[in-house]
Amino acid sequence: MNENNKMIANALSLREPQRKSLDLLEQIVKKLDDKPEADLMELLAAIREIEPKVENFERNFPSLCFALATGVGKTRLMGAFIAYLYLEKGIKNFFVLAPNLTIYNIMKK
Repeated sequence: MNENNKMIANALSLREPQRKSLDLLEQIVKKLDDKPEADLMELLAAIREIEPKVENFERNFPSLCFALATGVGKTRLMGAFIAYLYLEKGIKNFFVLAPNLTIYNIMKK
């Protein structure tokens, strides 16, 4: 886990499953950075080296889903992922789609 991830995990008081997911995201992003010209099948193979359970992307771009138990804090993890991508990659724009206003109201605070 790099320094930004440690800072994010501490600032957001991430639980162990969330920390593991954030670490996994870091590993995947680093792996994909090493293959800027790769096609989807090469990217999928690279991700499977880290997480063999990944079957396919179901899209024309790398798309991943992180499954956590109820009550672990998926919304907080989403915030950690956004912070990671901003700090490590400089990404400033995110689109968050939620089924109702509950998550929206939590995030706008």
